[in-house]
Order: sequence, then structure tokens, then C-alpha cells
Amino acid sequence: MERLIAAGLLCVAGISASPAADLAVPGEFDSIQAAIDAADPGDVVLVEPGTYTENLVMRTDIDVRGRETARTLLEPESADPTVSMAGIQGATLANFTIIDATIGVLIANSGDLVIANVVFDAATNAAIDVDLNSTVEITNNVFFENATAIRRLSDASRIENNLFVGNTTTIASPVGLFDSNIAFNGFFDNDDLRPGDIDTALGTDFQIGDPEFVDPAARDFHLRAGSQAIDAGTGTDVIDDSVADLGAYGGVGADARPFPVSGLTPSDASGASPPPFAIALGWDPNLDYRVSGGATPGSYRVYYRQNGDGPPYPGTDAGGGAQPSPIDVGNQTEFVLENLAPGIDAPVAPQLLAADPRNETVVLSWSDVPGATGYRVSYGIASIDENTIDLGEATGTTVTGLANGTTYQFAVAAARRPVYHIAVTAVDGTQNRNESAFSEEAEMAVGATSFSVRSNTLRSTPEVTVPVPDLPDKGCFIATAAFGAHWQPQVAILRDFRDRVLLRNAFGRGFVAWYYEQGPQAAAWLNQHSQLKAPVRAVLLPLVAAALVLLAATPAQWVVLGGLLLAWHRTGRSRRRDHDGVGR
Repeated sequence: MERLIAAGLLCVAGISASPAADLAVPGEFDSIQAAIDAADPGDVVLVEPGTYTENLVMRTDIDVRGRETARTLLEPESADPTVSMAGIQGATLANFTIIDATIGVLIANSGDLVIANVVFDAATNAAIDVDLNSTVEITNNVFFENATAIRRLSDASRIENNLFVGNTTTIASPVGLFDSNIAFNGFFDNDDLRPGDIDTALGTDFQIGDPEFVDPAARDFHLRAGSQAIDAGTGTDVIDDSVADLGAYGGVGADARPFPVSGLTPSDASGASPPPFAIALGWDPNLDYRVSGGATPGSYRVYYRQNGDGPPYPGTDAGGGAQPSPIDVGNQTEFVLENLAPGIDAPVAPQLLAADPRNETVVLSWSDVPGATGYRVSYGIASIDENTIDLGEATGTTVTGLANGTTYQFAVAAARRPVYHIAVTAVDGTQNRNESAFSEEAEMAVGATSFSVRSNTLRSTPEVTVPVPDLPDKGCFIATAAFGAHWQPQVAILRDFRDRVLLRNAFGRGFVAWYYEQGPQAAAWLNQHSQLKAPVRAVLLPLVAAALVLLAATPAQWVVLGGLLLAWHRTGRSRRRDHDGVGR
């Protein structure tokens, strides 16, 4: 216990016993194991929040600590124990959440070990497995819904200040050692400790009952106000200098940062005729008793900035300039950023790339402008200012309702509207005013839109694309006969090639006219000789593929193309088999 207290105090104070060093993951090392392998005795591997998929092999006198218990997740890469502590002395594993493990921590032939302030979530075999020849302090952990929480073969392992909730088996010990070296733990809803069977494996100074975690589904195992696990342990809480709480957020080495705020939602509260401009904010309360409960509740801080992701959040204009970021808003879950002064520089002009004429429509496309929040298309016949269309962030549109045979002129401008980027933190009510990490960032556009100068101007003349002769768009006679129906995708592709390529030049129009003279008779003859449809399809499929390429196929059409080539390949194999059969 003395070693745990000393380690916790050094960790909280931010110092290490000389000549120890902190090895940062991922800042200095890509993996936790790489840092462990590079560490010298006495060093601390300090792991930033994130999800780490690896199986760790600990070393003598190396401590491995997560920066934040709830947000520093360790999951195994293989079915081996997530953490192996074999043949080592004097090591600590602390402030992690271990998930998806078969065995969370395997301890063999090792001594003077500490496992503290760790959440073991749903290990399918055992969260901690300790052999006969090892000694370990297992303190201030949460064992949640594991097959077996702790399996030990001797009473040399000290188990205290832990919470056991929803496990199949809590502590598996040899006969006669059920209660030995076990104290100040909480038990709730474990299968082996149902009413009538709660007199074993509990030790001394235990409690039975719901510890009232904030939100286990979100892996928030902080305690709510009124939890019986508050101040129920032995030793001192580093977070508030009171008697130690049970569970992962109590004791001398607890992670002091509150769980991040969730549910941040902004809305425009500017009114019907701004200015002034305002943004209303709301978020879910943090139900940790050190934030939302107690005689000295915590508070929330609102961070903001204009026109750029955070952090940092160096906003200065809220409250008419009187409320720079961050704003301490007290213990409430709503706040209005009022009297804002949004502003933004106009974006650069886009380049109008194409104005493709179609039947009573023109398809436009233009270059993307970084930072643009929308685009405005202007077009007309005599003047480009006759019509406007305001769009979102798309870089193309189809202008409809145009007159065929009439030339229109088109241009586009990029738009930018000021955008506020906002985050909220929770601050506890302790003497240290510990602050959570930022919530997920929210965005809200308010204020006047700035437009770029217009792009270049392109002219386009919509035109009718009708087959010659005009036949209800079923004019690909031979293809229709070969593939069985005019709505088959192969026929549709050839028809699109006719309309978009062949009918746009004199040679193509001549070919289409000739085809419409000869096609009906050829299709009728093919319908009378159905055995020839497969060979005709085999001939047409490469033409369909070529048409797709020339039409600059969409991803969906490329899927069709893959199917066409596969069908062509199968058709060729079928014809070869038929030929070989005839030869035999």
C-alpha cells in the first residue's frame, strides 16, 4: 500500500523520482509496447486518451498509466491476455479501461505489483488472473460484467476499494481463502452473490448495493450524488482530499478529470431581424457527484471561436466583447452567446468548368472553393442577373425550365457565412477545479453571407435530343431484341450514348438515321432466330463498355460495367463449350 500511495502522490504532483522519465504515447512512441520496451527502470509510460489495440508485456519497475481512465481504452489484438505481468517485480498498471479481453491481466511469478484505477469491462474469461507465487495490490478498480472478476490461487493478493458489478463470478479463491486479504469493496448484481449466498468472497467492511454509476453504457463509471460508494473506502482521495471512494475514481492515483460533456446542441437565437446575433446552447448534465451534486457543485465552461476549428478557442466577441472564451456559466446546462459580431472575408471566385446542354436543361459544374459554405448560380438570356439559384456546398447543379434553342449565359459565385465553433467542458467543485476534456465540437452559422466575385461566364443552348424517327425512347432495336427489354441497363447505356454523343455531330446523326431505317427489320429477324441472341449480346457488350468509358461513367455505372464484362466472359465460355460439344 505504501508503494501505491507514493506512486499516486508523485503522479498527481506531476513529478517522478529521479532519474525516472515519462515516455509519452503516442507523442514519442507509436505504441504502448514500444514505450515499455524503451523504458529504463523507474520510468513511467504515460498514455494519452485513445483506443490502443495491442497486447502488452510488462517489465520490471516500469509503470504504465493512462492519462484518463474513461478515454484511454486498451483492447487486445489477439486472444492472449491483454496485459501480461510474468516474472517481473515492482510494476504498476493504472488508469485504463480494458475492453473486449479474454483475460484482462495475467500475473505469474511476479511481486510488488499494483493494479489501480482500472475499469475491466466484460472480460470473457477473467479480468485479473493471479497465480500462486505472485503478490499484487488490486485497489480502486471497477469490475463490470466480467465472466470472473478476479481469480487468485493464494491470499497474497490484496483486494480493496473495488466495485464488483454484474459479474458472473466475483472473486474465485481456493477453499479457506474466500475472505482473506479482502476489504472495503462494494458488490452489486453479481451472479454468485445472490440473496442467500452473500456470505463468501466479500471480506471485511464490505457493502452490498447499487453504486449508482453515471452511465455504464458510455463507460462513465463516475459516481452519482448519493452513491453509497462515496467516502466508503480506506485511505484518501487525491481528487478532493476526503476519505477514498470505492471504484476507479477513488484513491491516491485516481484520474481527476470529469467525464466530457455530451449532447451539445446550438441553435440560432438571433431573432427575426438581426443584429444583434445570438446562439443558444444546450447540453446534457454531467451527473458525476463532484460536478452536479454536493454542497459545492461544479460548473461548465463554454469555449468558442469564429471561422475555424478548435482548440484553441480564442473567441472574443460574445457579450459585445465582454465575454471572451472561455465563459464560466455556473452549474447550468443552457447558455446564450449574445451580442455576437460575426464577420468573414469573401471567398475567392470559383471556376465554372462546364455548361452542358440537355433537353430544356443545362448541367453546370464548377471548381470547389475552400471554406465556401454555399454557391450562387446566376443566369439569363439578355442579362446574367435575370435569375439566381442559391445552393449548398455542392459543386454542380442542373438548371431546368429552359427553352430549347435559346442561348443562356451562366456564372457562379462562392458564398461564405460566418461559422462559430463551440465546445463545452465540465469543471468539478473540488479545491482543484478539475476540468474535463472538450465536448464534441458544435458548429453554428450566423451573420451575413459574403459572396465572391463571379466566375467566368459560359453560354449554352438547350436542345431537343429525340431519336430519328421519334419512337418513345425505345429505338435501340437490335439491343432491345438481344437483351430482351428496352429498360435493360445495357440498352439504356446505348440509348444514352446515342443522345449525348451521336446526336451532337453530323456524322453521328447520319448514323442514327441509317440505323433507324435498318434497325427494325434487323430486330424482327433476330426475334425470329432467338438462338442468335446470345452471340449478338456477346458482340454488343464490348460496345456497351466502350460507351460507358466515353460517357465518363458514374460509380454506379462502373458496377454495371463490371457485370457486363463478367457476362461477356461467361457468354464466350458458353459459346466455346457449345462449339466443343458440336465437335464431339
